[in-house]
Amino acid sequence: MPIPSNGWGAVETLIWNQKIYCEALGHTVDILNQRGLAPALAAKPWTYDVVHVHFDSLTEFWNLLSVHLDFKLVVTSHYGYAAFPRKWGTGYMATFKSLMESERLIVLSEEILKVFQRKGFKGVIGVLPNGTETKQFLFKKDALLKSAICLGRIEIRKGQAEIAKKILTKRNMVCDFVGPADSIKFKVDNKHVRYLGEWDRAAVHKNLTNYSCLILFSDGEAHPLVILEAMAAGLSLVISKEASANLDTGQPWIHLCESADEAVEHAEQAIRDNHLYREQIRKYAEENFDCSVIAQKYIEMIS
Repeated sequence: MPIPSNGWGAVETLIWNQKIYCEALGHTVDILNQRGLAPALAAKPWTYDVVHVHFDSLTEFWNLLSVHLDFKLVVTSHYGYAAFPRKWGTGYMATFKSLMESERLIVLSEEILKVFQRKGFKGVIGVLPNGTETKQFLFKKDALLKSAICLGRIEIRKGQAEIAKKILTKRNMVCDFVGPADSIKFKVDNKHVRYLGEWDRAAVHKNLTNYSCLILFSDGEAHPLVILEAMAAGLSLVISKEASANLDTGQPWIHLCESADEAVEHAEQAIRDNHLYREQIRKYAEENFDCSVIAQKYIEMIS
């Protein structure tokens, strides 16, 4: 997938923003977006102060390379279930073993940090949340639509089909679904549940602020970028506990839910109350998750 992504590559978007904001702080940042030994050697990783790998399935490869070529390596896993070992597949179990053998890790939440600590990680490890470019998102003091949005790739883990089914049963609210649908099917009535297809990045930046709340009823997230983007646009949050990493869940505009029924009920309230909090939500995103804030912490962490 290209970097920067014009569509649904959250990690690619994060990498690009990290580059731009670190360069604004006076650092030189290059991106390698190819696999294999030849591209890795051509990039001359030993000439950099630090190499940061975001593709965790290549951890073993880069660990070995850093030993043989003597360069400082940091690895980050963006695996959605990283904080939830009971949900790991066999593929990630092998990746986790390599991560445990790394010298330096940057993880996306305290919950993920605790997993590595419990497993006995012996290297250097720190927590750095994801960031978003707040100024890229149009912000309106009042939502144009008294409705919710589910934004992101439509997949079983994120529970969109279950949410759609509950909304169609109750018919008390409107929710738009935006993102690649792949093989996941769900019913729409084009009144309460609407599927709008895919948006490019420009459409996300422009359209997200039209909504009152974001619904993310996921059973596993590391630190979802879509939540930061929704806050930058002024939306209230209706999310599962598994999607709440790094958030102050005591905020009145953050609604935690344990079931699809709860999610729909909380969304109805969030839509009603969103106008009370939009400026507060935007400010919270700017102060805690803007790329300018995260980039400074990042430089301090890897120095």
